[in-house]
Amino acid sequence: MLRIPFTAAAAVLLAATAAQAQAPQIDIPASAYRGGQPDVLTPPPAPAAHVAPTLNRAAFASAYARAGRPTIAVLWNREFTDMLQQGSAQQVSIDSVSARAGSAEAVRVPGYGAAEVRGAAIASTTITAQEARTVQAQRSGPVERVDLQLRSAFMQAIASSGVRLVDRNVVMRTTAAKQKGSALDSQQIETEALEKHAKLLMEVLNTRDAKSPTGWATYVSIKRLADGVVLTEGYIDGRLPEGTPKPPPKFEADPRGGFREVAQPVSVGDMGRRVADQTLAQLGEALAR
Repeated sequence: MLRIPFTAAAAVLLAATAAQAQAPQIDIPASAYRGGQPDVLTPPPAPAAHVAPTLNRAAFASAYARAGRPTIAVLWNREFTDMLQQGSAQQVSIDSVSARAGSAEAVRVPGYGAAEVRGAAIASTTITAQEARTVQAQRSGPVERVDLQLRSAFMQAIASSGVRLVDRNVVMRTTAAKQKGSALDSQQIETEALEKHAKLLMEVLNTRDAKSPTGWATYVSIKRLADGVVLTEGYIDGRLPEGTPKPPPKFEADPRGGFREVAQPVSVGDMGRRVADQTLAQLGEALAR
């Protein structure tokens, strides 16, 4: 007969089995369960990824042509505010200039003393009266060289897509030249010029954004001048849209050996072209509706 040694582990297992057999069975009713509810440990949904429109140039050209190729007036870093007219006030300035000069001489000898004092004073006062007119406050923007790079890249990308752009300053000057009288209101001239020469109004406002690759982001709004209907608005920080193929990586020699990938900075020109492409994509969708 085979004998199996009775170890401590076998004793523990036997005791546990006996305790489980003696434990009473408890029936839990179905109402105690959370029927039809998701699992408690289900992770929350991931936040929505950054999605930006992707420009399809053929689709945009078709939508723009069907809309009649409307002209677009561009206000660069300038708002089309609700300031209806320029205020005016009489301003008086007074400039005063005064000059004084003096000298003194004294002579003393034993038994005699003499002194002579000479002086001159000149004063001039100029009073100027003129009319001062209020102007729209200017927005802060990038330094001039950065602003010009951003603007040129943006405007060139828009124009190369066949969009007919209207310059605000040119149409204002030509409109004012045809009006008689010396008291011209810039707000009225601007409105008349834009309404006459453009169908759509595009406001391009630059603002600081630490999350942008260049430190600046751009807000673009496009409206119809005839009735003020907003066609599209967008806040563009220069990041590539989801699904856009990334450029091939660049590498440099690593002092510790081998190679390492080099981060490719986004230039100001790239930023301007990205803003233009996303603006055209949004405008194309609006015109196609």
